[in-house]
Amino acid sequence: MRNMCSANERAVTAIDDAAVGVFAFVGKDGHPRSCAVSPYLDAGQAIVSSTLAFTGKVAAVRRDPRMALLAGGAQVRGRAAVEIDLTSAAFDARLRAQELRKYPPARRLLAIPGHRRLLWWYVGRALVKIPLADWEETGGSDKVTLTVLDGGLPRIVPLDPGTGTASDEIAVPAGIADGPACLLVHDEDPKMTDLRQLTLHGTVRDRQFHVERRTGSLTPASSSALEQFRTLRSWARQARARRAVLERWAQDDQAAAQRP
Repeated sequence: MRNMCSANERAVTAIDDAAVGVFAFVGKDGHPRSCAVSPYLDAGQAIVSSTLAFTGKVAAVRRDPRMALLAGGAQVRGRAAVEIDLTSAAFDARLRAQELRKYPPARRLLAIPGHRRLLWWYVGRALVKIPLADWEETGGSDKVTLTVLDGGLPRIVPLDPGTGTASDEIAVPAGIADGPACLLVHDEDPKMTDLRQLTLHGTVRDRQFHVERRTGSLTPASSSALEQFRTLRSWARQARARRAVLERWAQDDQAAAQRP
């Protein structure tokens, strides 16, 4: 482990340069979970954001703050905090420029007339704030990773990018303790218009990852205008269904901030 000082510059540079990283957290069942994210920086912290249509990882961190972030070869492990930005003011001021650089399709969405009203669920964000007090070098690509619990915290272990996922038994490196784990494969086209990820949930036992269930897909998605419109409508419906929960979270956060 390395602490904050001049060594922290390496972690900051790695996170700033990475368009995509892997974020790990703990599910309701106490098992590790992971997903691909865009990693940002703000006020000496790493930030993982979530649109208001997809709040699963945010709900998990509110329930259990243990997490890990791997971006550009730098891994941060610890406990995170959550901030809800229903108005988009915080994200616009602190993070929007980074999003436009790392995720170019956002430019098209933000160019839509009246996007702040029509796409309120996209411009507003839930923010997971990750202290950079401790980090470590983690070599290898994050295209294929195995997430486990190590010392009570999630740990993201890069695997060979060529690791096959068709089998229900996958060899893992030495030194990984037996227990619940998840294997994530993420893939993006150069323009970041097609984001794909496949997650295998299961258990490590005797240096083998035993797959119990699969979610997601690496199959390229349709890029037709009609399909994109349908996707946006679906995301808007999901956000509306969660609006009351998001407002309650925001009120809880404000109340907590005002406590002496």
